[in-house]
Parts: sequence; C-alpha cells; structure tokens
Amino acid sequence: MNGLIALLLAFAALGAADKLLGGRLGVAEEFDRGLAAMGGLCCSMSGIYCAAVTVLPGMAQALGALGLPFDPSLPAGMLLAVDMGGWAAADALAAGPALAVYSGLLVASTLGCLVSFSLPVALGSLPGREVPGYMQGVLWGVIALPAGLAAGGLAAGLAPGALAANLWPVAALCAVLAACLRLCPRVCVGALHVLGEAVRWLGILLFCAMVLGVFWPGAAFVPPEVVSEALVIVLRITAVVCGSQVAGRIAMARGGRWIAAAARRLGTNEYGVLGLMVSAVSSVSMLPLYGRMDVRGKVLNAAFTVAGSFVLGGQLAFVTSVAGGRAVAAYFVCKLLAGALAAALAVKFTSNNPRPAPGVRETGGKTT
Repeated sequence: MNGLIALLLAFAALGAADKLLGGRLGVAEEFDRGLAAMGGLCCSMSGIYCAAVTVLPGMAQALGALGLPFDPSLPAGMLLAVDMGGWAAADALAAGPALAVYSGLLVASTLGCLVSFSLPVALGSLPGREVPGYMQGVLWGVIALPAGLAAGGLAAGLAPGALAANLWPVAALCAVLAACLRLCPRVCVGALHVLGEAVRWLGILLFCAMVLGVFWPGAAFVPPEVVSEALVIVLRITAVVCGSQVAGRIAMARGGRWIAAAARRLGTNEYGVLGLMVSAVSSVSMLPLYGRMDVRGKVLNAAFTVAGSFVLGGQLAFVTSVAGGRAVAAYFVCKLLAGALAAALAVKFTSNNPRPAPGVRETGGKTT
C-alpha cells in the first residue's frame, strides 16, 4: 500500500467515525456518497472485468498472428476505461508486463476513459449551451495527451522503440478525434454517445450473467475465484472513493483562502478551482459545478478531465489493486503531466469572453 492510499483510507475511517457520532464532524454525508458509488461500480465494472479475464487470454495468440504494427492490447486501452475492462483486456492480450501497464493503465485511464465514459456522461448531463465550451476544453486535453503517455510509458519501463510503436496509434486517434470535434462535432458526439451506451449495456448484461452464475452455478460463465477477485477490487475502490470524498469536503471547507488565491492566479472564479479539485477524484462530481464557472473555468475543467480526472479517485484504487509501485508511479506521471499541460493550454488560450469552440456553433440553446 502506498502512502497516498493509506492517507485516503484514514480519511475514510474519519468518515466512518463521523457516522458513529451522528454527523457531528460534517463529513458523514460525504462518506455515504462514497458508499453509494459501490452499486454503480459493481454493476458497470465487475461483469466486464470477469468476462475479459476469462475470455480474452485465448485471443492473444490469434491477435498476435495478425502481425499488427502495435501491441494487440492497445485497442482495448484506447476504447475502454481502465476499470471498465480496459486493464483486464490489455493484461490478457499484452506481449509483456510493461506493455500491459502502458495500454491497460495509462492509455485506458486517459483516452479509454474519455471515449467510453467521461465524454458520453458529460454530454448527456450538460445542457446544450454548455457543450461548446466543454468541447473546446476537450480539444486541449486531447492535444496534450500524447506527451503524458510518452512520459508515463518511459516511467513504466517501456523501451523507447516499443513506446514509439505504441504511441503513434494513440497520437493518430487523438488527432482524428480532435479534428472530428472541431469540424463535425454533432457526428462525433453522436458516435461517442452510441459507444458509451454500448459499454453501459454490456456492463449491465454481463453483471446480470455473473449474478446468475453465483446463484445457479451451472450457468456460470466465469470461475468463482474471478468473481471474488472482481468484488474485492470494487470494495477497494469504494473505500478509496469514500476517503477522497471526505478529504475533498474538508479541503473545500478549510481551504477557502487558498482556493481564492488559486482562482486569482488562474484567472478564473472559485468554482473553476473547486471543479479541478473534485475532478481529481471524479469528473462526475465536477459536472454539477460546471454551470457556475466562468468561461475560462469551464474550458480549463474540461481540458483537465481528459487525463487528470479520477487521478485520486476510483482509478487510483483500481490501479493500486492490480499493479505494483512502478506502475502506480507511471500512472501519476502520465495523468498529472497530461492534465497539467492541458490546463496550461486552456489558461493560455482562453479568456473570459464567451466564444464557441472552433467548429461548434450554438443556435437556440442547441449545439450544431
């Protein structure tokens, strides 16, 4: 267990203690919110994880025979979030441990999470008038992503030649995604919505199949030990999310002066800074604050979301559950570097004069 996880678990213990005290410390509600995440995590993640661990290892040899110019694990990481099958699939398909970390932890926690989770959820939650600013931020985040992946891959121990061979497909997809968001945003948004919904439906159906196998062993499609492994991962994630929620609440309650100072330095309002803080735990928690941010704050938060979201939340708990210290360090290098670079680009090139994102125009409250 690393020091950060231990600290977050201490905050989780503080939240549990506050529940025993009847909420006198003011953090019991945040602890409950973390606990409430367990059901959704289990439903969306556990079935896909079990299926990937069970089915995909048999496909590794067949994919290797195709002679792909990159590792077979890379497409899974580019399309699936790390805790929604990205790691399990990449670990089963990768040619080596370092490539599994690169595809299944670094790519899947950034680009895969953006494609299969963050972008579909945000576009489904935000009103149409907010979409242009959000898309502009996503553009900066996608542009910054290859630099973070390169640094993270080197930190994970990937040889420069192997890194180059597996970085160019990600950079190419980032370029295509950025071009689509700029030139044909409606088509791109629609395609990402379809992908996000497909992943959501698949997760629910596989969860139901997993539960059926628990109660009716003859119908089980995965061994019981794999189900137990998936549920332990969900439990670990939930405990860390509880601690993150409590820590965030304390930071926002006690750090008003520092938040105001950071807001002045970034040239945004305080809600823009609060959004960054909660996004580091969960980008979903940032969305309710989005409408109260100024223009720069909105673009800044959307840019940071591409790589920096979940860096201290459920993804961190998942990564520490399945990988060792060097992989965790590479995870931090990748996500924090790409997130910081995206935020810097957003601050430099965004003012508080409302402008639509390039290629996106707003008509009657709807994005066109």
